[in-house]
Amino acid sequence: MKRTVFTIVTALFLVFALCSCSGGDIAASVNGINIEKSSLDEFQKSNEIMKELMTEQINSAQLSEDERAGQLEQINNNLTTDKEKLLDILIENAYINSRYSFISHEQAKEEMTKQLQNIDSYSSDYPDVAVSKGVIDEYIKRLGITEDEYIDKAADSYVTLVNKQKAKDEYGAEKQISGEELDSEFEKYIKAEIDKTLVIY
Repeated sequence: MKRTVFTIVTALFLVFALCSCSGGDIAASVNGINIEKSSLDEFQKSNEIMKELMTEQINSAQLSEDERAGQLEQINNNLTTDKEKLLDILIENAYINSRYSFISHEQAKEEMTKQLQNIDSYSSDYPDVAVSKGVIDEYIKRLGITEDEYIDKAADSYVTLVNKQKAKDEYGAEKQISGEELDSEFEKYIKAEIDKTLVIY
């Protein structure tokens, strides 16, 4: 059950971590879309907070040493704070959203609101869900934003996730590939397309 909690919380957090914002100096541009340095700073701060909260949760959970080590490794792999890697993610997000539009921001906000409402509904009956809710609440608090602001930012990132997945599905259908081969070939395709218009400042 602890792994389920980890998955729920991490999924919500990563949705926010993948968001981009506007304002400030430009770090890069791809396909005519500017990526602000403030986006990079926010992304790094978000991952730092996430990493700390999830590490606290795992260290306090009743897990075997192997399970604990495995989940901590998963956190380290998923929640990088290296700015070069974070910029690469933001560049890919900007490119994906400039090319594909499978879901609106409002639709994404509705989905994120439902996810939070589900956690609220089940938290009184399921202790592990209550833990997830507590971590989410603390995450929002440490970021210094409201729940509505979180949902709005998370919705932007949810749009990116949907756009990338559906674009990958279309690419797989066109090339008649799937699984790991699709993951690998789609990443190569997106990187090659990004390189055509990428400018790093």
